[in-house]
Amino acid sequence: MGIRLPIWTIVFLAFHFSTKAETNGKKPNILICISEDHAVRFLANSEDLRTLINPTPHLSKISQVGEFHPLAYCTNAGPNYTAFSLLTGKSKSAKMEGFDSSQFLSQHFKTIGYETVFFGSWTWDKDPNYAGFDLWKILDDPEIFVNPRIKDSKNQYVTEGHTTDVITDLAIQWLNKRTETKPFFALVSFQSTKRPWIPPIRTIDKYNAEWFDTPETFFSNLENRAPANKYQNMNIGSDLDPVLDLFLPNYADLNSSDSTTSIWAKNWKSMNDEQKSAWGLSWKPQNEAFSRESPQGESVSIWMFQRFIKNYLRCLYAMDENIGRLVDSMDSNVEEGYNFIYTSERGRFTGEFGWFGSEWMYEPSARVPLVFAGFEGLHTPVFKTEEIFRDFDLYSLIKNLGKSITNEPSQIIPQSNSNLIRNNQLYFSHLTHPGEYGVSPHHGLRKGKYKIVHYYPFDEWEFFDLENDPKELQNLYNKETHSTLVTEYKEYLKRAGEFRKNKRENQLFSENWKRKQRSPKNKKR
Repeated sequence: MGIRLPIWTIVFLAFHFSTKAETNGKKPNILICISEDHAVRFLANSEDLRTLINPTPHLSKISQVGEFHPLAYCTNAGPNYTAFSLLTGKSKSAKMEGFDSSQFLSQHFKTIGYETVFFGSWTWDKDPNYAGFDLWKILDDPEIFVNPRIKDSKNQYVTEGHTTDVITDLAIQWLNKRTETKPFFALVSFQSTKRPWIPPIRTIDKYNAEWFDTPETFFSNLENRAPANKYQNMNIGSDLDPVLDLFLPNYADLNSSDSTTSIWAKNWKSMNDEQKSAWGLSWKPQNEAFSRESPQGESVSIWMFQRFIKNYLRCLYAMDENIGRLVDSMDSNVEEGYNFIYTSERGRFTGEFGWFGSEWMYEPSARVPLVFAGFEGLHTPVFKTEEIFRDFDLYSLIKNLGKSITNEPSQIIPQSNSNLIRNNQLYFSHLTHPGEYGVSPHHGLRKGKYKIVHYYPFDEWEFFDLENDPKELQNLYNKETHSTLVTEYKEYLKRAGEFRKNKRENQLFSENWKRKQRSPKNKKR
């Protein structure tokens, strides 16, 4: 299967390495960390929440010494196989039919002489050996965050602790015991930022003294956006469960109910008695304060936002803390240097429009962090940061890193491209419904400063000028001043959909189906 190299590779500058690296002739080691969902606005301090808190100090520091790409995007913001686009070079909405397993990125590195290892959350139907990983240790159930069962090629065993710590421990143990002389390709997958945001017990008190302002769009009525916005299940005030998402439970109820399949109930059952006691004692003062205050109306939504955002940031902080541990261990164990890449499967709404979910093409859920750094003499490539970087572009970038270290410029020549739809633009599609959040199927395209989105079951459209309207508040689709641009972008979208083979099954969207989706009981605004 041929992999098309995107246009940004033209400006992928030459690597300049230290004298030590130039003379030893070795191929560079590669460490990739990936998270479940990471809102880009929380990669540094949180000034838009009126606080200087930085929940990711280690990633922030790494991005300062390396590169941070401000226009990195996922091609689908729903659940998918772990690191799908990174490992396959395919858009997240692509099918696996006909995919040759030798084309997995990890298999490629194994073929050219790398040791390939994987640690963490793995959601593929087959184990990591299928993708070419020599050594792997994975979570038996990615929905368990406390005392997970670990699987490898020979054994299964339960390890005490939070998965963020456990996954990092596994990677560090491998580093400490490593005897291979081959370069390595290591992928570490963290799942702690996924719903219901269960942080390590040691971080539950973190941010207790903080007050986070809600985003300015928190109570927006969404009148200027497509009607699809009003039919979803991700409103903080009405769709977060006080027990299963925000931990205001009667624990006895959970103990007595074996029928529930909620993620939180599974984790409560997974805790030992000491952990349950510590968890309950940590939450007790906060829950009692909520009971005393008895907030009403909008105050309830604001309180729920406080609980949600603090738990999300606690999970993010714990992951960042462990990435710092892992990088420190790398520095101690890897003398020849290594490349470090961090990204996320998708973004997440963290209060914008009062939402907490993902799956939309809107910036909070479609944008992802991308941090790239070289250590011990390896210098990072310089991105052309005004150009869009898509999740599947990582495949080509990382594959190129497997070349032997040299002081010669990287010779990366993109293939000819007669279709202008392939480069410097994002094609995004969300195909499933109702999914976790009830988001309407849609697809869209961003090119330059404009974005067009089509909710095709209902033939609803949006068109945004992201330079003048970065929060996507004003839908310009029906504005006469933008009619020419809209026509142009509709053609771009049509061609992109055809190229990505997005066959929208319109016959599934009957009038009866559409009436059910748009019934008054499903309307949230």
